[in-house]
Amino acid sequence: MRAIWFAAASSVLMAGCGYIGDPLPPALRRPLGVTDLAAVQRGSNLIIQFSIPTTTTEDLPLRGNEDVELRIGPPEPDAAAWARNAERERVTATGNAAHVEVPASKWYGKTVNVAVNVHGPTGHTMGWSPFVSLEVIPALPKPEALAASDAPDAVSLEWHAGAPEFRIFRKLPDETDWTLLGTSTKPSYTDGTIEYGKTYHYMVQSIEKAGTAYAESELSDAKTFKPVDRFPPAVPAGLSAVPGSRNIELVWERNTEKDFASYRVFRDGRQIAEGLTAPAFSDRDVKPGTKYRYQVSALDNAGNESARSAEAEAVIP
Repeated sequence: MRAIWFAAASSVLMAGCGYIGDPLPPALRRPLGVTDLAAVQRGSNLIIQFSIPTTTTEDLPLRGNEDVELRIGPPEPDAAAWARNAERERVTATGNAAHVEVPASKWYGKTVNVAVNVHGPTGHTMGWSPFVSLEVIPALPKPEALAASDAPDAVSLEWHAGAPEFRIFRKLPDETDWTLLGTSTKPSYTDGTIEYGKTYHYMVQSIEKAGTAYAESELSDAKTFKPVDRFPPAVPAGLSAVPGSRNIELVWERNTEKDFASYRVFRDGRQIAEGLTAPAFSDRDVKPGTKYRYQVSALDNAGNESARSAEAEAVIP
């Protein structure tokens, strides 16, 4: 009887205890790999940027004291040989955003690979990031003496620098980011997307194709310019005068300037009409048998007036 009670009690005790299972292996704390490595030659430096991972492959947070290994060196047959011979560079970061500037002069005329490897607190790693390859060339000259001047419906830019190509950037005073306007193979550029009366900031950069990427110069000093409309519309063309029974009808070609405002009409040198928006006018203050000479001018929104058109003559019989 006593043996039966002991067996039953043992069964009850076993049933009341949860089974924990096998112990889990310790976390490797291996950081995620770097996926956004970017590098460019700018002036006499190589500029390298990337995001340092903040979590592990087990989705655990990292403390921010990981060993971030950044190396630069000529290509090798394999990654292990490259890592042995490539030079390690010091990494500084703000938060997890790394920004590294390395003198490029030691690599002039050579191709280099750049990669980064992040080691966790236990030494584990996902391995090297994808390589970024750069052909390093002598530093391009920074554009100097950037100047701006008014042009018809545009701003004309000029600067001094010897380079195969240039990038032109612009922003408004209330904008934070610069916008790439375009490129030029000459040290000049015409910005035809302006509005008179607005203030613009401009910068220029020398560039040269090096391998599959572009080497860049330092950016020029910024130039601030507020374009002013100093340019009249084109002289109206094609003026003709057609006599009627009691009037003379004038017609001419329409002006196409985007800031065109109106026309003025002159008869025998004296203004007889203004504020016309259509390229036509009917002169009813005429007498039979008298020859009249007509001209037309165009005005823009700023009040600039064109020269007068060629004369057109007419006589009412």
